[in-house]
Amino acid sequence: MTSVRGRIVAPAVQRVVQLVRGRADELVPELAGRISEQESAYRPGVLLTAEEVAAMCRGALANAASFLADDSASALAEVRAGARLRADQGVPVTAALHALRIGGQFVSTAVMATETRQTVLADASSRVWSAVEALSQAVTDAYDRLEPHRMRQDSRAHAEALDALFHGGPGCAPEVAAELRLPLDGTFVVVAGENERGWPPLCGLEDRLLTRGVMSVWQRSHAAEHGVVVLGPRFDLGQLCAELADRATTRIGVSEIFHDLDGARAALAEASVARSAGRPGSTDVVRHDQALVPLLIASAPAAARRLAGAVLGRILSLAHRERETLLTTLQAWLDNDGSPAAAAMLLHCHRNTVGYRLRRVAELTDRNLGRPADVTQLQLALDIVEVLGMRDQLN
Repeated sequence: MTSVRGRIVAPAVQRVVQLVRGRADELVPELAGRISEQESAYRPGVLLTAEEVAAMCRGALANAASFLADDSASALAEVRAGARLRADQGVPVTAALHALRIGGQFVSTAVMATETRQTVLADASSRVWSAVEALSQAVTDAYDRLEPHRMRQDSRAHAEALDALFHGGPGCAPEVAAELRLPLDGTFVVVAGENERGWPPLCGLEDRLLTRGVMSVWQRSHAAEHGVVVLGPRFDLGQLCAELADRATTRIGVSEIFHDLDGARAALAEASVARSAGRPGSTDVVRHDQALVPLLIASAPAAARRLAGAVLGRILSLAHRERETLLTTLQAWLDNDGSPAAAAMLLHCHRNTVGYRLRRVAELTDRNLGRPADVTQLQLALDIVEVLGMRDQLN
């Protein structure tokens, strides 16, 4: 047995304590990098800065050494204080516990690299993991005691900050960013969904994004859900839209990218219009920067409806079967660059049948299918029928 600060300790403990305390400056950056890589909540810029992650690692190593050196009361007090700080910074308890276990594995590996005595290695590993379990329990206790109080205290301030973010005037961004733990400047988009059938439009998305190292904040009501998502080099707009398409239960709108948090209010308007451009009842994900015609229709639905009626009114008044046959044939012909043969293959019918139906469309709409201006009107009218869900409103 040897002593650490006057206390008699086992050789294994002596080895770990000497390693952690003697090589702290070397170990801290390596441990911070390991945790940031393996636990997305600790990636710099998500919830903490790189400096905060490094300071956390330095404190964690010091606490582990103190605990092993039989100064457990002091170490546990420091761990609880650190856990409260992590909770205030928005770090989930699962992430905090994961970071602890990463640290335990890191220290065990570091000991193995410098110690050859098998008995010391086995004892050191056992003691390190016993320390991890005790420190993990201290973290869990701190979160459990803090959560009810923090939820009561923070819920009102959080709700007020969200309201200011999406509906407040300019100049409130610094206070909002501080409360919601968002950067003032960055690469942002707003996502908007609606509870069309009483289901959450983006169930589990916030947690899923956090596991990818992506920060987001959300405002929810019985009718709608919208949020700001912070994009970055590891997660761009295309990846976000793919994630949205995977999880959407109703149509979703996505704003254009903006770089100042004060732009969230205007971006919400863009996302809401984009959402309206999706087909009713669908799970379409519509980007404001890519669906210009549907956006134009959604922004002036009354005028669009009148235009569709003026062009396709006589077809829309037909019985269901004939109406759907003509509209489907017209769309297939347009989608295939005006080729009756290609449309016939798509519709599984003879090209002469397509020709007959198109002549019927021309007759009912009073449009010449060989005239580009008339074809453009027909395409726009079909887009209006689709975007506004006009087929579903007919008998």
